[in-house]
Amino acid sequence: MKKLILAISTIFCLSGCNYLDIVPDDTPLLEDAFKNEQTAEGFMYSCYAQIPDYTNFRSNIAWLTTPEVVYSYHWIDAWFASIGLQQGKYSASNPVVDVWRPSYRGIRQCYTFLDNMEGVPGVNISPEDLVQRKKEWKAQCNFLIAYYHYILLQHYGPIVIVDRLIDMNETGDEYYRPRKTYDECVEAIAEMFDTAIADLPVSVGTDDYGRPTKMAAQALKARMYLYAASPLFNGNSKLYANFKNLDGTNLISQTYDKEKWKKALDETEKAIKLAEEGGRSLYRSKKTGSAFDVAVDAERYVMTDPWNEELIWGYSGTKETIDNGNSYQKHVIPRGMGATTGVIGGIGTTLPIVKMFFTQNGLPIDKDPDYKMDKIMTIEPGDSTIYLHRDREPRFYAWIGFDRGDYPCNGITNLKLRAGERNGAEWANGAANLGRDLIYGGYAIAKGIHPDAKMTATQRSIVSYPYILARLGELYLNYAEAYVEYYGKLDGKALEYINAIRNRAGIPNMETSYAKIGGLPTGDALINAVRLERTIELLFEGHMFYDYRRWMTASKEFAGMEDGMIGLNVAGATAEDFYKETRLTTQPYIFNSKEYLHPINQEDINVNRNLVQNPGWGVDILPEL
Repeated sequence: MKKLILAISTIFCLSGCNYLDIVPDDTPLLEDAFKNEQTAEGFMYSCYAQIPDYTNFRSNIAWLTTPEVVYSYHWIDAWFASIGLQQGKYSASNPVVDVWRPSYRGIRQCYTFLDNMEGVPGVNISPEDLVQRKKEWKAQCNFLIAYYHYILLQHYGPIVIVDRLIDMNETGDEYYRPRKTYDECVEAIAEMFDTAIADLPVSVGTDDYGRPTKMAAQALKARMYLYAASPLFNGNSKLYANFKNLDGTNLISQTYDKEKWKKALDETEKAIKLAEEGGRSLYRSKKTGSAFDVAVDAERYVMTDPWNEELIWGYSGTKETIDNGNSYQKHVIPRGMGATTGVIGGIGTTLPIVKMFFTQNGLPIDKDPDYKMDKIMTIEPGDSTIYLHRDREPRFYAWIGFDRGDYPCNGITNLKLRAGERNGAEWANGAANLGRDLIYGGYAIAKGIHPDAKMTATQRSIVSYPYILARLGELYLNYAEAYVEYYGKLDGKALEYINAIRNRAGIPNMETSYAKIGGLPTGDALINAVRLERTIELLFEGHMFYDYRRWMTASKEFAGMEDGMIGLNVAGATAEDFYKETRLTTQPYIFNSKEYLHPINQEDINVNRNLVQNPGWGVDILPEL
């Protein structure tokens, strides 16, 4: 089998729409699909086709839809679904991004395959090899059934569990199925993952990158248990006391259960063990030099080095997004890199994200006694940029492109982001032209930009890499979070895992850093500290969207941006004007309590008489937290 992207591309080339839109009672089509091992394998590959195109930032529901990013001054939701999600411009009648329908199509496709694969005859394969091939097909389809259910759970909370191919002629509640409770869904999906794990390989070779493995399945299963233990789903009576099926069953647990954190901890431990047995380890720099330079280099490649040793499961994208040359990088790299075309430079980050990174001492900037908080927006004598950009941790320099700072394109480019400068807003008739693509917040994103990117007058090339669906560093942080929530302290393996992340990032161990301010925090402050470790490490990887929701902190953390996110004054041509905290008025961020769960398309609610809508997306109104 070839890499997942090649497999998906093959479906489109060989099978057209036939394998993607199965009509269950179309007997001739099914007979053709299962007439030999080659046609059957083509059908099996089509079961992957409903996986969301994670590499397309425009339609990725979580990747660039939080205040981690701000879009160009003049961009609107008509062009970018991601902006509509940021600004709350979606509804049950227009969900903007619909994960519900494709996922259930994928589930049906998998069950159709499983119900027909056993009778497939071998033509150009030995009987023994055919038996092994069918075992592999079955394992992959069982994984996909679990995965499609998992992403439904991730976005909608309690869902309809489909445990077999449902005949289109069935009637009653077996056809019009209600949602299961969230906890029932978790256990059912966990069982699906376990079924897949039994026959999946521990790891795969280079020709099979993207294919699911035991460690991928266990990593997703463990993350699901982590979410299930989190406040949004574990005893949430603040928002979901009235979230019930038509028979009155509460769909979200109303009673907190601490043991859910222990379950998440145990499942994450299994995932780490499988990953390490499969050869996974934290990504390390391949270069030599100062500790600082090595740390910056490691962080530049942790996301962009394709199929590296930390990646547990990745998604390469469809043929269309690969042909487009990884549109994320082209939209993020600032204009003015020397290319007249191919660089758009309309997606940057915000001032609060810049402030989030630690100091060189491994502490938040407002807690480090050595950091000059009163000087952060001023330029020190002899310097060229504000103090906020100095004395920070290596991840800051690897992942943030700031004015007068280094950026990984065309080798290393020194950014000039003030109005009228090479990478800043265009200057015309004595003023900045904000109607052209620009880094509106004054900060470029460098994470996810491959250092070998070339955008010159003679060369325009991007190095593509898979979108991270699971990596070992996240598992380490999952373990630490579950440990702290369950035991109320940070020590042992949990502390070791966080320190391993910090060590790679070039900052001191957690206990060393916090010794400067009296030692490790306790209680809620410790939980918040561990959450911050996670948030920084996983920035720009699509986790903030889910984490702030499951922690039920989104209402607080995303508040205050309704009139615009916060950045620098990109209309400023001088340092004095540019380095001003500025409200980015054309790019607000709006979050309401109903957005903790995504709306199910109202058409699906209307079709299924037993299906209830998510809270706040119908006539009911949720309290704002």
